[in-house]
Amino acid sequence: MNEGYLVLWGDTHHNTYQHYVQDPPLDKVLAFASTHLDFYTGAYYAQVFSIVPPKPGSPAISSDLEGGHPSEQFAVREWRGVQLEGLKERAAMEREWAEFQEITAAWNRPGEFVAFPGYEWQGNGRCGDHNVVYKSEGNPIYTVDTITELYERLRGLEAIAIPHHTGYLVGHRAPNWADCDDTISPFAEVYSIHGCSETDEEWIGLRRNSHMGPGVGGGTYQEALDMGLHLGAICSTDNWTNMPGHWGQGLMACLAKELSREGLWEAFLARRVYGVTGDRIQLEFTCNGAMMGSVIEYAPRRQIHVAVRGSDAIDRIELLRNGRVIATHCHQGTWRVPPPGSRARFKLRIEAGWGPRPGEIPVPDRHWVGELSVAGGQMISWEPCWVTRGQGVPRLEGDTAVFEMVSRQAYVTREMQGATLFEFEADPAAECVLRLNGLEMRDTVINLAARSRLLWYRHECEEFLRAAAGLEPDVAGRGDVYYHVAYKAKLHRAIPEAGYTAALEFVDDEPLTTETNYRVRVEQRNGQRAWSSPIWVRAGRGRGVQSA
Repeated sequence: MNEGYLVLWGDTHHNTYQHYVQDPPLDKVLAFASTHLDFYTGAYYAQVFSIVPPKPGSPAISSDLEGGHPSEQFAVREWRGVQLEGLKERAAMEREWAEFQEITAAWNRPGEFVAFPGYEWQGNGRCGDHNVVYKSEGNPIYTVDTITELYERLRGLEAIAIPHHTGYLVGHRAPNWADCDDTISPFAEVYSIHGCSETDEEWIGLRRNSHMGPGVGGGTYQEALDMGLHLGAICSTDNWTNMPGHWGQGLMACLAKELSREGLWEAFLARRVYGVTGDRIQLEFTCNGAMMGSVIEYAPRRQIHVAVRGSDAIDRIELLRNGRVIATHCHQGTWRVPPPGSRARFKLRIEAGWGPRPGEIPVPDRHWVGELSVAGGQMISWEPCWVTRGQGVPRLEGDTAVFEMVSRQAYVTREMQGATLFEFEADPAAECVLRLNGLEMRDTVINLAARSRLLWYRHECEEFLRAAAGLEPDVAGRGDVYYHVAYKAKLHRAIPEAGYTAALEFVDDEPLTTETNYRVRVEQRNGQRAWSSPIWVRAGRGRGVQSA
């Protein structure tokens, strides 16, 4: 796929220095990022929060969550005051920015891992938040009020400004697209920890930030395209967790000729970029041979090619023209698990965690040590699905993968599970063996392709509750506690290559009276998604291809 180009994965919006001390130190953050990302841009946070304290005698805040879980109801939280956000003191900002650039320069290692310096610009809060990314160190942080002023400062520099969470209310941390200069802002974030800014259809929605939400029309990504902007699409985390590349919060793909600042920068400006929610869906998209991000001259017949290599079973591919779906490939029911007798490729995801909630039982983080083997097979590759630090890089040795993961306690979400995806080649009749923290599961690959499996650490849980609380199984009532509190590991359904690869071919010969943009959306059965950058076709007649 994407012949002649590398598919490189990075996070261009990982917030750092939220306070006056970066903890853990940024060099440790980049050391971890280098284990599972190809490139990284930390967003140095130039803002700081201050508190206007409550009046003396002000009451605490009581939160009665009617209808919620019993453990959440009638929570009383001390009110510390009103939180305001403004710029850091100039001396502190300059000291931290200098330290930040020293670390990105030290971690820029062409061919291995690329780091760029960058910072988050908010201005007066009315022009939308942008991440300023520099190709190299040595440039300042601009604290001007408006995006027009920022563009004036950046023009002529090797710098880009990436709009993000654009689907909030215009004028309140979301941009007015009329002010956008797409030569300096070649692409925008359509998805991050905030949710999705593609449209205001609430498909995913901007519902995670109670202060900045809800999402609303006016600044969505589709509206930028409707205005004629040549704006590519990416995803990045925008998280504050010291967890760059957090699975499920957004990741950027870049089609570059080499892993270097020069190679990536050329791809940035050409908009050969796209975004995924978490799974590293490989996406190839061309129109008359031109790659995503291109602006091409009019042709009466536009041959569109889309090829997808996903990380799970593909649900559908959608082709959009000017925001409307004009072709769909539904992949369900088009593939079968290959029969025994010949080797085939499969992808298999291992996810581990669950168990006790925070504060429920005094247990440390859960460390997982495992081995996955497929008799007579060959391990091909692995993919991180990591949501917390401390994960280990797997070791692939012939028919076996040796791996380590970490999971942490969470209330009701899967956010703190450990997960890794493996691709292997084997006969479907081959025996697959998973050994993980003292338990073992054996079955054939073809049976694992039929349904998922679970390892349940009940005996361990019984021993722990006996030692910690004196609880015996004969007094534990119906025994739910042993399933609820026990750690568990899920072996997801094995997906054959026919399930995670798909293509869409479409010819559009409708006359174009105005410049037209085509773009692609992909969704997997597990809910993971990808958005391509568009390809623009000029109106009228002409020949040739232009990347602008």
